[in-house]
Amino acid sequence: MRGKFFTRIVLCLALIVGIGTLQAAAAEKPKDFPSRPVTIMVGFGAGGSSDVGVRILGEALKKIIGQPVLVENKAGAGGQVMWTDFKNNAKPDGYTLALINVPQLQTTVFDPTRKPAFAMKDFQPVANHVQDPGAIFVRTESPFKTLEDLLKEAKAKPKQVKVSTTGIGSDDHLSVLDVERKAGVQFNTVHLLDTPTALRQALGGHIDADFDNVGGFLPSTKSGQGRMLAVFDEKRFPDAPDVPTMREKGIDLISSSTRGYVYPAGTPMEIVKYMEECIKKAMDDPDHVKRMKESGLALKFMGVDDFAKFLESQNERAKDLIGLYRK
Repeated sequence: MRGKFFTRIVLCLALIVGIGTLQAAAAEKPKDFPSRPVTIMVGFGAGGSSDVGVRILGEALKKIIGQPVLVENKAGAGGQVMWTDFKNNAKPDGYTLALINVPQLQTTVFDPTRKPAFAMKDFQPVANHVQDPGAIFVRTESPFKTLEDLLKEAKAKPKQVKVSTTGIGSDDHLSVLDVERKAGVQFNTVHLLDTPTALRQALGGHIDADFDNVGGFLPSTKSGQGRMLAVFDEKRFPDAPDVPTMREKGIDLISSSTRGYVYPAGTPMEIVKYMEECIKKAMDDPDHVKRMKESGLALKFMGVDDFAKFLESQNERAKDLIGLYRK
């Protein structure tokens, strides 16, 4: 009898907890939100790897939130143009998100010469989406068949081999500086507007090599228009297994563009947490996973708390690297 009574108590408690959990889950969706389209602002041009990832996520996200997800591109100054507009004009009502690119955001915030109109405290982390490894790309007609070919030419002709980045303080720029320092070479570095611009310059033969990310290079690599000489990751990229890592070539360099979403500071936390959950569900959508893989974009989810900790961890690193290229 005692055993049956105990079992009934446990079942009742479980039922109460279950009802409470369902109520809590239902309460996570803010009342009447969203009731209109949500916009995601991107600080780089349409067609680049940053833009492509946002658009793929937006397609999955709209099925979850029940509203269209619009993408607004404002390219310029390595993301600074968009982040300035976001800080000045985005309302903390949940309807405007911004894509942030790390380390670009930190190298803008902490570089006094950039005179940013925003600070890290102006951004409320929501969730991370992508961690896109860096790489070096050349067009098919390039005489540089290997990384060694490129470095040999750069060493023989200091500041004559022209390479591009997507902006001062970008992960691409920092990779160029690291390669120069660790390989003992000097490039002629050109900072361009965004991934599509840099890729066009590389494919047109106007620059010798493009430092950017795997996601931006994979379509041109697969189509035979060019090749990657190396990736800046711990392991070879799954969709480019023939491309060696920098470490394999004797240069200890790991670099990536980490991309996630923020709200303006002051956005209600119930909306922030709701959108965190929605982004996670969107990232788990099979079609989203498939399309991101086809685009060469590696997923790396971080929720509100983990993303905030990650951003904090990148601040000191950025300050050190700013000192390197502002000498």
